[in-house]
Amino acid sequence: MKSLFPEKYHYYIYIFALIVLVAGLPFSKFLMSLSQIILACNWLLEGNLKNKFTSFWKNKTALILSSLLLLHFVGLIYTSDYNYAFKDIRIKAPLFILPLIISTSKPLSKKLFDIILMLLAVSVILATFFSSLILIGVVHRTVVDIRDISIFISHIRFALLICTAVFIAAYFIFKSRTVLSKTIWAAMILWLVFFLIVMESLTGLAALSIALFVLIIYSIIKTKSRLLKFGTLIVLCSSTALLVYFINTINNENKQTDIIDLNKLDNYTLHGNLYENDTRSKVTENGHLVWIYCCISELKESWNERSKIKIGSKDLNGNNVYFTLIRFLASKGSRKDADAVNSLTASEVNAIERGVTNVNYQSVSSLKSRIYETLWEIDLYKKTGEASGHSLTQRFEYWKTAVNIIKSNLFFGVGTGDVPMAFEQEYVKENSTLSQEWRLRSHNQYLSITVAFGIIGLIWFLTTLVYPFLNDKKGFNFLYITFFIIAIVSFFTEDTLETQAGVTFYAFLNSFFLFGKVGDEEAPGHSTPELKV
Repeated sequence: MKSLFPEKYHYYIYIFALIVLVAGLPFSKFLMSLSQIILACNWLLEGNLKNKFTSFWKNKTALILSSLLLLHFVGLIYTSDYNYAFKDIRIKAPLFILPLIISTSKPLSKKLFDIILMLLAVSVILATFFSSLILIGVVHRTVVDIRDISIFISHIRFALLICTAVFIAAYFIFKSRTVLSKTIWAAMILWLVFFLIVMESLTGLAALSIALFVLIIYSIIKTKSRLLKFGTLIVLCSSTALLVYFINTINNENKQTDIIDLNKLDNYTLHGNLYENDTRSKVTENGHLVWIYCCISELKESWNERSKIKIGSKDLNGNNVYFTLIRFLASKGSRKDADAVNSLTASEVNAIERGVTNVNYQSVSSLKSRIYETLWEIDLYKKTGEASGHSLTQRFEYWKTAVNIIKSNLFFGVGTGDVPMAFEQEYVKENSTLSQEWRLRSHNQYLSITVAFGIIGLIWFLTTLVYPFLNDKKGFNFLYITFFIIAIVSFFTEDTLETQAGVTFYAFLNSFFLFGKVGDEEAPGHSTPELKV
């Protein structure tokens, strides 16, 4: 099949599609899809398919990366829900399409490769600016939870892109030759890290920290200067110690329980109504016991007079406003009665309506609040086993359920389409404490693969992850290694490859960093035309 247009025009279309893709990653699922349609159509119309497939077959890394989609076709053999199976395969099509197209297209020159990377970093920066305008109220949109400022894609996928952009900026700091350029890229890094903190993305901050930790350890090993080795180690240990101290300080806020004689509690409110005192519960908020001095009748009447969100309804964060109110009053050291509700300020009522559970953390964005809430969730889970509506401890239940499914389907899993049904049945079987709305999938990519395809599928998946390193002949690849760490860290707490944004992020950057550009010398047979910019 001959090319539809002259070769250079196909090359320009290829570059244009890549630009659309990197522009769409933080902004638009439509642009992600459109760019891949353009890439695929251009690749087909360019012709020379026999040589392309031959080249693809010889490129073992590209072949193994793309084989992850083949695993999903194998899983069709023993699945029962084909509607879900084909939907899943459609979402994960980039796992095959992008390695195929990028590995068999003419590689970009180093200049064009860098331009695409710059555009990706700029796209992410613009997305953070837009989200900031939402946060400060310039763009009018209701923000109940800080995650609401990520309106284009999931806040977690957005965080992964921000982490990647941080290391892209670091890459350009090393490449830049002028102080001004280095300063601009350094400022971008500071802004992106600051925004991650504002967005309270623990997954993003963890991925960024682990990637940085690996780079520091690598640098310590490679450097020959003993002074630099010891200096770097001291900085690393000091930073770790400060982080542990910071988290421990927050944790102690909730563990220092008030000393109360539970045998001498008041039985009645000032209005003569009976208190309910659960003296067995050890759940605390800012060190105050939550489930003592509770008068439901007074809470209901007084709260319903002060708020449009009635007791029994859900707050704007999706939790029962009754429990949010109880926790908020406990955090103040107040009793849970009419007088306590009537003493709330208008801003405190508004905070409770938004789902804020602690008087100390009423701002929309607070990393300290996010850490406190996570530690509180863990403490509650230990004491009661309750996880519904809590981000981290729900995952404990998801993981436990996933492991139970795996035990029953050890080698081959349940098949491509039966994963949702398997989870639903297992939740019923184990009489899960999770409420129906929170009975979701594993939120762990390794477990998701194993549930669907068993231990054999997990080995297959892990092979696609490690093979690029086993077959690496170029040595340390800064961009690929940092992206790889970010991706595999996200796999522990997220089903990254189960959404369009997540799978496109992974499939594109995996392929682009491995196959996107020529090496130090021009690749044989690839005369790469320059695009004038």
